[in-house]
Amino acid sequence: MSQQYGHAHAARPIAPPQRAARRAPINSEELNELPTIKGRDEAVAFVKDRLGVPMTPTRMRAAIERRELPVFKISGANYLTEKDLYLWILSLATPSKGGAA
Repeated sequence: MSQQYGHAHAARPIAPPQRAARRAPINSEELNELPTIKGRDEAVAFVKDRLGVPMTPTRMRAAIERRELPVFKISGANYLTEKDLYLWILSLATPSKGGAA
């Protein structure tokens, strides 16, 4: 009878969890002020990929419907600017509670 399962196996080292690559800081002066982002899905992709902020299509739709974001209507489609999306994300910050550090 073989001892197929009786061998003591060396424990494999556990790799530390992988952290996402650190993003370069965003220079707001380099963001485009022209409406080049077409629609909600492209806006969500920009916020996630370029700004590194988690965003859902539902939240983006709500922001557009509530007029939290300036939207350009071009040929029947909604267009947004990189700069407006960046400023909108910054506006979502809430002040911390407490006094001076």
